[in-house]
Amino acid sequence: MTRKANNTNFRIIGLYLFIVLIAVGIVSKIVTVQQFTKSINTSSQPRYFTVEAPRGNIIADDGALLAISMPLYDVRLDMSVMEKSLFNEIVAELSVSLAQLFEDKTAEEYEVFLRSSKKAKKNKYILLQNKVTHNELNSLKKMPILKLGQNKGGLIAEQRPNREKPFGLLAQRTVGVLRNVNPVGIERAFNQTLSGVDGKHLKRKIAKGVWVPQDAEGNRLPRAGNNVITTINTDMQDVAEKALENTLLHHDADWGCVVLMEVETGEVKVIANLKKQEDGSVRELFNYAMAKHVSPGSTFKLASVIAGLEDGFFKVEDSVRTYGGQFTFYDRVMKDSKLGIYDNITIERAFVKSSNVGISRIVFDNYKGSPTAFTDRIYKMGLSTPLELELPFPNNLKSPIPNKGSWSGVTLPWMSIGYEMQLTPIHMLTFYNAVANKGKMVKPIFTSAISRDGRIIEEYTTQVINPAICSKATIDAVMPLLVGVVEDGTAKNIKTNNYLIAGKTGTTVINFNNRAEGEGKEYQASFAGFFPADNPKYSCIVVVNNPKENGHYGGSVAAPIFKELADKVYASDMSIHKALQQSDVLASLPKVKQGSVEEVNKVLSEFDINTTSTDEQWMVSKTLKTEVLLEVRKVERDLQNGNMPDLRGMGIQDAIYLLESYGLIVKITGSGAVQSQSIAKGKRFTKGSVIKLELA
Repeated sequence: MTRKANNTNFRIIGLYLFIVLIAVGIVSKIVTVQQFTKSINTSSQPRYFTVEAPRGNIIADDGALLAISMPLYDVRLDMSVMEKSLFNEIVAELSVSLAQLFEDKTAEEYEVFLRSSKKAKKNKYILLQNKVTHNELNSLKKMPILKLGQNKGGLIAEQRPNREKPFGLLAQRTVGVLRNVNPVGIERAFNQTLSGVDGKHLKRKIAKGVWVPQDAEGNRLPRAGNNVITTINTDMQDVAEKALENTLLHHDADWGCVVLMEVETGEVKVIANLKKQEDGSVRELFNYAMAKHVSPGSTFKLASVIAGLEDGFFKVEDSVRTYGGQFTFYDRVMKDSKLGIYDNITIERAFVKSSNVGISRIVFDNYKGSPTAFTDRIYKMGLSTPLELELPFPNNLKSPIPNKGSWSGVTLPWMSIGYEMQLTPIHMLTFYNAVANKGKMVKPIFTSAISRDGRIIEEYTTQVINPAICSKATIDAVMPLLVGVVEDGTAKNIKTNNYLIAGKTGTTVINFNNRAEGEGKEYQASFAGFFPADNPKYSCIVVVNNPKENGHYGGSVAAPIFKELADKVYASDMSIHKALQQSDVLASLPKVKQGSVEEVNKVLSEFDINTTSTDEQWMVSKTLKTEVLLEVRKVERDLQNGNMPDLRGMGIQDAIYLLESYGLIVKITGSGAVQSQSIAKGKRFTKGSVIKLELA
């Protein structure tokens, strides 16, 4: 064998061995993957990312937006796809456009930024601007080179979740917020309804942690969630919040809440919750109306009186002795807010003047042998059972049970005036609303419907908790008591002649059981009621906690907030106004300007005013005691003959119409009816003549 043949054999053997090694490597890799489940690194491969769906809107009762998903975008530039000569040609113009749009840099600064980004090695994912609005993005898409799209213009827009509240802090806690820790309000309660269907978008990785969106057939746009239509009225809510804020500041109070609801439907129109901060500002951070369980105080006296009336123990005209406003139950002394004024008064008067001794004595004397009868009656009225509301809230309701736990001999008298228990303000309002609703207790509701694409897809109706918390006779008996509180009782400072208010004040000592020796009392002022009392449409409760300046009584602190809100509602809701009689509208018959008979007759007939008219087109009026007399005025006949008529007293519209019909040029000064004319009555005129009219 020759040396040449040997070399050839060695090359063949070497090639063979090389191929064998490659085959062994491939086989071993396959075996490793298959047998030892070692995954292949695909982290750099394109993959789909979830695109979060916009949440549905939260809408007020008048269509105003309380919460809305407004898309924002993070905008980046892929400078590598921009053709160099075109970029150099338009960069100056583009810089000017960017400076005008965002106003955060000068055109020169933007040009430096763009040129340096173009030269940079990592120029495929340059951040241009965060939190760009939809309108700003549309403007970007029209700018030089960027309008060519992502593949040629390099414009990359990535949507980010964004929730806006157009009314700011208005009803903030009720509208709520969705977050990982402690979500609250409607955002939490209706999360599933508000959530839409997420989309997906293909992205490719161009650097560590940097994924760029790609066009792909599998991309799917997200579908927005449904809208929640609430019962909240923005105008009423605004009035309540401002009145409450002013009160917290004026009285240096810790916190306060206001709730207003429709009597028949239970729709909550207002729910305001404010807390005074250490820096003197006022914010809404907690839903006191629904989640704060406190002693209701004297507003509970209504339940005590109703219980005794229902069980037949007394009538409101019966008398009760108050011993000058101070009485001892076992080892504890009960006092009225004012001592030495009353000794023997009717139960009605005790309620109107909010006598603690009077109300506690009628309950204690009649129920001390069977306190369970009293607590059972309270239970039947719904004041000892939780409210199952749409919005989640803690149930820390406390109601004493006879002969159990901390029950003692003094529990019954103190419970009768609103101590020894814990209720939320909205719980007390629901009770007062039932009294206003002729005994029918309805559940407070915060939402009226669900909508999608402008169509109602689900409606919520009124839910009845108890068809009758007590008899109609009892309701009729306590109504004058509630009206009396405002007419001549502890809330007479909010009495108005425009409409009738019914309600009850409350002044509670909130540190009654845990007050240290020598420590001053801390109070809670409240007022619960409804209006108009003769045909109630709205009920309302106001609670102001720990007012430290300028008074602390319910009548002087809480009741004025009720009155301010009620005045606003009364002014805006014409359905609660009494129908006016003609005698209320017209104290005397009106004076009528001279002019068209047809138009005057039309107006006077609408007001049902007696009229003696004429068949002529134009008239002069004379107002008598019982009718308006329309007499003939021959103005048009005079004009036809070329003579100027007497225009004084005629309305300017009629005067201009007549004069211009006969070719006259009219110039006027002033406003109102014609007072004087430049062409006197009876003077001849020609077509084109100018007449000056002075109005008054």
